[in-house]
Amino acid sequence: MSSTLKALVAFMAMAAVAELAAGKTFTIKWAAGGNYGDWSSKNTVTVGDSVVFTYGPPHTVDELSEADYKSCSFAGPLSSDISGSTTVVFDKPGTRYFACAASVGSHCSMGQKVASRSPTRRRRQRVARRRRMVRRLAVPSSPRSWW
Repeated sequence: MSSTLKALVAFMAMAAVAELAAGKTFTIKWAAGGNYGDWSSKNTVTVGDSVVFTYGPPHTVDELSEADYKSCSFAGPLSSDISGSTTVVFDKPGTRYFACAASVGSHCSMGQKVASRSPTRRRRQRVARRRRMVRRLAVPSSPRSWW
């Protein structure tokens, strides 16, 4: 194998490891009437990932308890934002619930809400093992072995 090809393979492997190590960023265009019911089934958010909600007035991004999410109650949100761009970092496993409080919660009732489940510790450990394995395969013990 030529030295250029070896260097290219090593670079691509390291880029793949870097992508695995850094969390992904998901963007949700937050609007009334959006179909967010199956978003979580199509997008797996893991610990370290971020979800960015982009929206305009009068929308909000409120994080709710599971009970408040199911009933579209905004009496005690865990957090609330109206900035137009809300970034949520998933720092631990579990399910988090978000909804729009606009029009006295009617946007939530119309489906402007999303639940996102971050995998449990076991899944996180499995992902970490895979990342370590990729690192061992991707990064040689010394640069001389590249050539």
